[in-house]
Amino acid sequence: MSRKLVLILVLLILLPFLVYVTLLYVRFNQKVPSGGPVRNVNTGLNYRTIQAAIDANETLDGHTIFVEEGVYYERVIVKKSVLLIGENRSTTIIDGKGRYMGVNVTDKRITIKEFTVRNCTTGIYLKNSNNSLVIENIAIFNDNAILVYDSVNCTFHQNILGNNTERGILVTNSRNFTVSNNRVYGNGIGPYGGYGLNANFSANGLIKQNYAYENDYDGIGLFDSSNCTVVENNVENNRLNGILLSTSPNNLVYRNNLINNTIQAADFDPTNRWDDGVEGNYWSNYGWFDLNHDGIGDTAQAVGGNQDNKPLMGQFLSFNTSMGFYVNVISNSTIEDFVFFESNSTLRIHVSNLSAAQLFGFCRICIPKALIVPPYRVTIDNGLTEVLYFNSTVYDNGTHRWIYFTYQHSTHEVDITPEVFTYG
Repeated sequence: MSRKLVLILVLLILLPFLVYVTLLYVRFNQKVPSGGPVRNVNTGLNYRTIQAAIDANETLDGHTIFVEEGVYYERVIVKKSVLLIGENRSTTIIDGKGRYMGVNVTDKRITIKEFTVRNCTTGIYLKNSNNSLVIENIAIFNDNAILVYDSVNCTFHQNILGNNTERGILVTNSRNFTVSNNRVYGNGIGPYGGYGLNANFSANGLIKQNYAYENDYDGIGLFDSSNCTVVENNVENNRLNGILLSTSPNNLVYRNNLINNTIQAADFDPTNRWDDGVEGNYWSNYGWFDLNHDGIGDTAQAVGGNQDNKPLMGQFLSFNTSMGFYVNVISNSTIEDFVFFESNSTLRIHVSNLSAAQLFGFCRICIPKALIVPPYRVTIDNGLTEVLYFNSTVYDNGTHRWIYFTYQHSTHEVDITPEVFTYG
């Protein structure tokens, strides 16, 4: 047999194998320029998996990795300073199959946004990850939702963290952190219990406008943490403590709504403050009076070995106007809605009674002077309902004016406008 014929036979035998290998390479090649659900926005390259997109040599610090909706059964290690963005937090899902960590962040300046992370040992884990953002995610049915260690200047904002067997958010050995506008609920459902939002061995944190409810141990807890501000949170129906400060000095806790927790709050360190000198916290079990009509209780509320000197007589709410100014309201009414009309500098709220047995309502409102120039006029139901009591200057700090008024309870429309003087 000639040499040429032998070569042809060998090629014919190897051809199916070569075709098969080529197909496998095309199928499993990390970069698929014409498709793939994960895209590096900066390079335009597509990938089959999130990890492949991060690991690719073309992916550099500062790049954005966009992940289309779908379920990704991955252990994602973020080891570059990238922005990892999901298409929709309800439908872009990282699933750990009950065995894996979801997103493990090992670099600095990372953004994790718009994902659901579920069925993981830990949903999102950060260590030594300074200046990172975890925003607008959902972490459910994990052991832990978010764990943070040894990190500086990190922000956790507008996440939903629920029904995790142990913890919602735990910040440890970190400083200058912000935890804001998160919904943290139903955590600690496992046999060992757990809690909603905690900071351990940390400092200089802001915990603001979170809703922590129905957690097993604490809604919000500080352990060996200092110089933190806990403000404007709703803490409700937690099975042990609403807010717990344990061996944590020099913290400020005010304008929180503490509602029907087994123990509303616990603190035995006198260096902590439970009011800012103007307003404290709302306690659903507060049983004293407000005889001087300013929306602040006349008797301090005990907090373990400490006390709130300015307990609120109604729940605290904060509203953002179209001009970017916040208007704070303390009321024993239900605030149905809030509108600011820039054209005539009118602030309008609709109120209703919390229960049929409630006869009288009040509002204590803090108004930025840059929004409405004082003095103010209060009109109820276009003047058809009487303002029973009006204090036009409960407090004034130079930039804001606090007012207080009462009314007989029903459903009302309340307008607050600049006072108009006429000269004869």
